[in-house]
Amino acid sequence: MIRVMVVDDEALAREELKRLVMQDRDFTVIDMATNGSEALQKIEKEIPEVVFLDIEMPGPNGLEVASHLASSENPPRIVFATAFNQYAIDAFNMNAIDYILKPYQPERVQKTLDRIKEILKTKEIFKGKLIALEDTLIQKGMLQKVVGHRRNSKERIVLDLTEICYFYAHLAEVFAYSHHGEFIINSTLKELIQNLNAPQYAQTHKAYIVNLSKIEKVTPLFNGNFEITLKDPKQAKIPLSRRYAQHIKALLGSW
Repeated sequence: MIRVMVVDDEALAREELKRLVMQDRDFTVIDMATNGSEALQKIEKEIPEVVFLDIEMPGPNGLEVASHLASSENPPRIVFATAFNQYAIDAFNMNAIDYILKPYQPERVQKTLDRIKEILKTKEIFKGKLIALEDTLIQKGMLQKVVGHRRNSKERIVLDLTEICYFYAHLAEVFAYSHHGEFIINSTLKELIQNLNAPQYAQTHKAYIVNLSKIEKVTPLFNGNFEITLKDPKQAKIPLSRRYAQHIKALLGSW
């Protein structure tokens, strides 16, 4: 029996999908979850082979849950469930990730189940496709995370944007600084500011992007330039050049 978990914040949708999955005798629904946080806890505990994952949920949404699972050594197969979001569907197709549309059509669900059976026979490792999907979603600005690595390490670290204090460029590299340390990001500052899709970030200097929620104070210097002090324990200092000062003033409130 192939062990399945169904994740959806709508009770009727969960029950309907469970019913359709259980019609195939090769599958059993071992558990269900109502939000992203609960899903991550139950996936770790139950270790399902397949997760049907709704995209629009409270807490971590389906895409963010998948991003978290991408760091697992052997994540479950994921089938996304969505009512619309053509951008997400394009990303799924690009990376050979399966999805089903709401309202559920029995024939389409069965086609997905048949596909899963064939894939599981091959022992294909899903992690690579999940990582590729994550990269695509980040590039499209659909995922509120970035991926970085420590110097001389091949381990990928998924960084939550809310925890990043600032990004900065030095020579040919771009770094993200958070309370967890410093990480190298495979992106330019221009690409970051275009794709972050996060209103709390703004460029303050040709080499810096700062998390506005981390700003503690702004100190005037000379020639219209300023220095930003962050709330982090090290009281990091970020340059605010005259070129970007008016925009930052508008975002923070004039000083």
